Amino acid sequence: LPNILTPFQSTGFVADNSMSAKTNHYLNQKLGYTNNQLLIIYQSRQLNAESSSFNDKINQSLRGLKNYPIKHDILLPGSNKKQISKDKHTAYAVIIFKNKEPLSSKQLNEIKSLIKTPKKMTLKFGGEPVFIDGLNVQTQKDLSRADIVAAPVSIITLILIFGSVIAAVVPIILGASCAMLILVGLYLFAHAFTLSIFTLNIALLLGLCLNLDYALFMISRFREELKQDKSVPDAIAITLATAGKSVFFSGLAVFASLSALLFFPVNILFSVGVGGLTAVFISVLIAIIILPAVLSVLGTRINQLPVRLFKPRKDCTSPTWHWIAFHVIKRPMLFFITALIILLLLGSPFLNAHIGVSDEHILPEHSASRVFFDTYEKEFNKHDLTPIRLVVSTNDGSILSSRNIARLYDFAKQLKTNSAISSINSIVTLKPALSKAQYQMLYNSSKRYDDPSIKTLLKTTTSKQFTVIDVISKYGANSSENIELIKQLRSMQPGKGLTLQVTGLYVTNQDVLESIAQVFPYAITWIIGLTYLILLILLRSIFLPVKAILMNILSLCASYGVLVFIFQEGHFHQLLHFSPQHIVDVSLMVIIFCALFGLSMDYEVFLLTRIQESYLRYKDNNRSIIYGIEHSSRIITSAALIVIVICASFMVADVLM
Repeated sequence: LPNILTPFQSTGFVADNSMSAKTNHYLNQKLGYTNNQLLIIYQSRQLNAESSSFNDKINQSLRGLKNYPIKHDILLPGSNKKQISKDKHTAYAVIIFKNKEPLSSKQLNEIKSLIKTPKKMTLKFGGEPVFIDGLNVQTQKDLSRADIVAAPVSIITLILIFGSVIAAVVPIILGASCAMLILVGLYLFAHAFTLSIFTLNIALLLGLCLNLDYALFMISRFREELKQDKSVPDAIAITLATAGKSVFFSGLAVFASLSALLFFPVNILFSVGVGGLTAVFISVLIAIIILPAVLSVLGTRINQLPVRLFKPRKDCTSPTWHWIAFHVIKRPMLFFITALIILLLLGSPFLNAHIGVSDEHILPEHSASRVFFDTYEKEFNKHDLTPIRLVVSTNDGSILSSRNIARLYDFAKQLKTNSAISSINSIVTLKPALSKAQYQMLYNSSKRYDDPSIKTLLKTTTSKQFTVIDVISKYGANSSENIELIKQLRSMQPGKGLTLQVTGLYVTNQDVLESIAQVFPYAITWIIGLTYLILLILLRSIFLPVKAILMNILSLCASYGVLVFIFQEGHFHQLLHFSPQHIVDVSLMVIIFCALFGLSMDYEVFLLTRIQESYLRYKDNNRSIIYGIEHSSRIITSAALIVIVICASFMVADVLM
């Protein structure tokens, strides 16, 4: 368990089949550094960052890396004024590790231990390896904290629901077993597939919710049959034939919904799909195989150690729910319109939704990576951290030949005319005072290696047949201006004999959005079609599956509206301890649709099967509806309460995902 997060080394916010992802992979293979850049911010109130003493302290700080086995290049602030803040008291160094595999947590800790903090200075580490390692560490803390909160609260809730300590403990033990099996399963899958570090949280949440829900339905039905003086074997047989059948079809519906995530060529969605399917499979197996075996061993002892706040009724009916069901049937349109208006009002904020991709704000403000990002944003241009990368390639000799340098120079000059571009970093813009002819002479002479800054730039941006031009946008990742800039860059021609590929975080995010937009309609069709077929087989009705699907869509709209109201618009952010991103993450929208569509179908299935059970017995529609609501609503609301409790326990997590 301590090493459970080791194979999870990706955030997953990448469309694997997109050109930007392929270009990024190509750069990593050729230059060997794309994912392994470490940034270190040095701050001193006393020293001037342009002074020799400031630079000497940085050199001394990094001296321990001299014999580190992974090859690396260091870009010091002394050779690039952009790495020095305006107030001259902050500067940063960039360490580029030439390693095709992402730096492991162990390697990162070794590197940090070799970098010493100079006197009268403070250090802050940043970069993708630090960000991912920080997410891993925080996720581990969040899981532990969620378990500490969820276990006792769930036990108390189940005791209040069942009125028996034994009946309450059984789902908790099974839930813990379910969680362990999910973790082990995902650990094995992570060695076969590249899985996002967000997989564990979401898979465990789904698994625990489903496991406790199914246990609640099964145990409640078993105890109900025991109250009707059935023998233990008969009670188990009836429970499996009724609640067990509902659990199986409910799990099938959830499985079908989550399987749609596998359609998306976006790693985080594929990862959550794998995690979710694992969680559903294990939860259903435990509910219909292990739980009946446990109940047969316990028998009537399931009711031992009673805790009675209210006197239970032998016929398992509820006067309150009988009254509600009776009045709903008496005035159906009044209740329908009222419920519809409430759901539509809750869903109305979704009309103003801004869909985007999450950034560093998913981390808590106190985390090391978030402190680094906030410091960088305060002292430097934050867009420098996320350049749009133009990979210009040639099949016409060397990229450094005179004719190709001339073409690159003209292309860079063309880029400078774009008002959305803040600055350009490349081999032909390194020294603004140089002319085209001077750049041609520079790169076709042996003197190019005399200047350390030029030598380092060539090593980190240029190979024989390509070079990288970094374009710094004036706008944020999810802005319309940035989206337009990416379109313009992709349509540009860099010159005769040159080809252009575009990558970088902003481009990757845009490709993620476009990939999801292309696949989402097919995923919705898949989910609705399979759900309809499953309910058609279970209920043997053409209309009831349609009703259930429409109800689910309404509840999803309400959920989306609340999501926008809280996370995009920032209401209650201080109470819930998160930083508003002013967007709703696109992957979260898809995950919620697939997961919630299946989960909410649980309650539809249990209610409708109970109504159907009564109708087959009495052939009276109204009586069957009342019977179904009266006998299942308490269990359904109790199950929903359990889900709320578990979800609330995950709200103590600091990672906003």
